[in-house]
Amino acid sequence: MNKLVVLSGVPGSGKSYFSKTLQKVKHSHVYVISSDELRNLINGDQSILDNDELVWKMFTALAKAYSLDKEGIVILDATHYNSAQRVKRNKELKELYSEIYLVMWDSPRSIVNNQNLQREHPIAPEVLDKFYDVFEKPDDLDKSFFDKIIIVKDNDISKAIEAINLGIQIRLVE
Repeated sequence: MNKLVVLSGVPGSGKSYFSKTLQKVKHSHVYVISSDELRNLINGDQSILDNDELVWKMFTALAKAYSLDKEGIVILDATHYNSAQRVKRNKELKELYSEIYLVMWDSPRSIVNNQNLQREHPIAPEVLDKFYDVFEKPDDLDKSFFDKIIIVKDNDISKAIEAINLGIQIRLVE
């Protein structure tokens, strides 16, 4: 049973850390597709947003290819800041996966600001503020599309990793 895990959170919230941790815990059959890594590959710098159409075509093509591993967990590591974007970008993947999760970070700005400063490529504070201003929590569109929605609070990723790895539902958005 393959699973698609769509990560959603402002830059610096812990999405990439989560992905790397899940890869360590699971060891095999975990595939991480990172928009930052694709931007580095295409543009030479993750902060350059040129060639965005190519980034998202590659993003989707990789998710389709990895769906062939029926034991696979495919993690989509990107901001996915609003519900229309989360659903639209992943709609064509829905039939390829047994389950689709939304894992969303609900972290205080103080934690994110601190983590952002520790990143290899920190986001400018004014850009981070803009992401906070437009970031949307799960809504009815998300609830109708995703099989499970997991909220990560206070950067406690252990329950989310357990839920995805073992199929345990921990906290659904009501």
